[in-house]
Amino acid sequence: MALTSDSIERCLELLMGLVRADQTLSAEFEASIPDFFRGPVPSRGGALGVLLAGRRHLEWFLLEHHVPRLGGGSVAPHLEDGFRAAALERAEAAEDPELAELLGLAFDALLRSHAGIFEVEEVRPEAGVWLRDVTGFGSFAAASSALAAELGGGELLVGRLYPAGEGVHAPSPAAAIVRLPELVEALQRDLERIREGQGAKVLRVSQGELEAMFFGAGGGEVRVPDGTSGEDLVRGSADPVGDANQLLLDAGFEAERARVALERLGREPRDPERLVHGAGDALGRIMEEVAFDTGIDLDRARKALMGAWELVSAASSAPAPSAAGQGELDEDAARVAAVDAFAAGRLRGEDPAALVQSLQRELGVGGEDEESDRPAPDFPGVVGAMIEEMRWELGATRPDFDVEQLEPLNHLATFAEPIGVFEELTGDDLLRFATFWLQEKRALSSDDEAQRLVGGLREFCEWSLDAHEVDLGSTVMDALDGLEISLARSRRANQILGPSSMDEDDPGEVYAVEALDERSADFFEDSRDRLRTPGGEAITVILPDPLRAEIRVGDRLRARIAITGHADVRCCYPPEQGALGG
Repeated sequence: MALTSDSIERCLELLMGLVRADQTLSAEFEASIPDFFRGPVPSRGGALGVLLAGRRHLEWFLLEHHVPRLGGGSVAPHLEDGFRAAALERAEAAEDPELAELLGLAFDALLRSHAGIFEVEEVRPEAGVWLRDVTGFGSFAAASSALAAELGGGELLVGRLYPAGEGVHAPSPAAAIVRLPELVEALQRDLERIREGQGAKVLRVSQGELEAMFFGAGGGEVRVPDGTSGEDLVRGSADPVGDANQLLLDAGFEAERARVALERLGREPRDPERLVHGAGDALGRIMEEVAFDTGIDLDRARKALMGAWELVSAASSAPAPSAAGQGELDEDAARVAAVDAFAAGRLRGEDPAALVQSLQRELGVGGEDEESDRPAPDFPGVVGAMIEEMRWELGATRPDFDVEQLEPLNHLATFAEPIGVFEELTGDDLLRFATFWLQEKRALSSDDEAQRLVGGLREFCEWSLDAHEVDLGSTVMDALDGLEISLARSRRANQILGPSSMDEDDPGEVYAVEALDERSADFFEDSRDRLRTPGGEAITVILPDPLRAEIRVGDRLRARIAITGHADVRCCYPPEQGALGG
């Protein structure tokens, strides 16, 4: 019976449960986290990256960490009797007689596993790869067609290998692939120098040392030929906009598409009053494109784009010089300066009509005989005015209609206050309002208010089309059917979470709920709650028990995932948020 990486994973989860069930071992496990990482838990790769870091720590804790209580021995052998009993119990409960044997083989493979740095020597499609241990000169076959599909030869596999039977090995689920050729060459040279200095042919590398070398723990560096460190390869320059542009290019954006994306940030300055950025704003729309069209690290992308947004927001809100005082500017530059001055005045809250007139004077357009050519006036708060117009009109034309049922639309007026031209309001704006903004603001006070709001949005969509030929309903009407139930439910879920606790610097990611376990989970190995990350990966986590009564498959959760697998949920959203493509 050959083992697979999935069998190893199940073995590790069962061992994790045994560690957590032992109060002393559980405390030792928690205390060992900073020892292994020698600093903060690595966060690259988002939630999946954090969970894989947790797996590497668990492997090290079970096999390399020495616990004084155990006479200085490692943990896994100490748990052997309990593990085999638990495996037998699980097999009996599942009515699967082979499960206990499979888990026993996985446990034996765990004890005979070893960590190392393995160079990919040969790739055999549909079969697997040949790996050479660069610290010990041994060669190993990894029978994994999935791994073979990812590799082309010459890469490094960093992590633990498990004997899987029949002469092959299974890589750890948390092993990493390093694809930098110059890094491989530099590592080979460093190892040769170490061997010459120590007079040893075989070098033993612990999993803790691998963590420091390749995953950034404790500031450890991997040197490359030009003298820079591995961290320097991902650290940006002092130019936030340039960093963000380069990141988009590296992700696969064409130059023009990257430029347009950053221009969108400039046209929509960051709102300092907003609870969290990246949902229903310029940053969120760009992040949707990045998530769906690229495979880049979303945490890294968000930080780079946020840095660029901070800079362009500060620039757009600063007073800009009038073109009249720029005699040395050429005509194009004068136009840019005039438009910037207009935008800055709008941000300072100056009178729109006066700003339009000033802009016309600076550009040399307009006049009494050019009334029809003037720019359309832009009046923030126009959506609220339209809601009031609708209330008056429906009250006058439909005597039996209770206009008080439209009171919850005051939330929409607040949300849409920055919009100055009614025709710029879109169905997607209404979806962002109903599925993001209401939840993050904790705006709804009761289920009845949620129901009345959905009805009010229907009336508003129909009235906007009839009275102003603004089509909002074709985008949002289908979603409103589902929101009749889910909006109140997400309100109750957020009531359980309490006041908004979202951190501007650490907002978390939005995950889709893919599966919910009916059991109350105390340990990671017992939990089968699955979320789908923005990048499309499925992850297994522990969700807070109080939320289980109100969340459903398809809902969205904004959360940070801890190394232990627990989800720190900050906000719950209805499944209709998916209609936005996020």
